[in-house]
Amino acid sequence: MAHIEDHLRQATRNLKFLENINQLVTDSLDWQVTTCFYTALHLINAHLANFGMQYKTHHDVDDAINPEHRLSPCKISEDTYKAYKMLYNLSRRSRYLVMVTNNRVVDTGKAELTYCKHQARALRHLNTVLEFYHRQYNAQISSVRISVGS
Repeated sequence: MAHIEDHLRQATRNLKFLENINQLVTDSLDWQVTTCFYTALHLINAHLANFGMQYKTHHDVDDAINPEHRLSPCKISEDTYKAYKMLYNLSRRSRYLVMVTNNRVVDTGKAELTYCKHQARALRHLNTVLEFYHRQYNAQISSVRISVGS
């Protein structure tokens, strides 16, 4: 089982990767959005590890953190949960070129590309998850410099 420190180390590595691709590969919006999600995923997994838990599927993680599920053992705030879910959906869009609404793939009949507005949303949602983890655990996570496309 991965430990809290392992997940935090991976989240930090992902943030550094995000900074690097943002600065060096400016046409990599899909990878930037995907990296935002996986950074948040490791922060959420670190949160779960604080409770001695580790889940193998996205569905199991969702059940554990969902603030609306009465039996969720590791509930997070509604804002953080929504940010995490939006990152998940944005990363699916970026990886599979599909529109995702309410956790469902919507067939639009065309490839759904990733644009600057999706990158900006992903960065905003990632910041929400970073702030949650910092507030909850007083963890210092290295800051990075990211440019938002226009």
